[in-house]
Amino acid sequence: MNQNDKIKYEKFGMTHNQLQELRSFLVERIVDNMSTKDLVEYVTNDLDQYYENMSDVEFVDEAKNYWDDGYDDVVEEIKEYTDCDFKKPIEDRI
Repeated sequence: MNQNDKIKYEKFGMTHNQLQELRSFLVERIVDNMSTKDLVEYVTNDLDQYYENMSDVEFVDEAKNYWDDGYDDVVEEIKEYTDCDFKKPIEDRI
């Protein structure tokens, strides 16, 4: 048993590998017990945070790679949506 395993064993009663297996098992159990709605919410929040933490250059590159040839069409749809009257606050609609 290496020094790291000895320390972890003294502190937690498990080696590093055993702690890793416990982590993996906990993740598996939590995911198994989540509803589809909970999973969708979790992934959505995680991806929102992931893309929010990217630089604009990284994000645009990621979007271009995802949409490939359709990227320009998606950008046009987004521009139309963000410029439409029903999306703007009431005071800006006039």
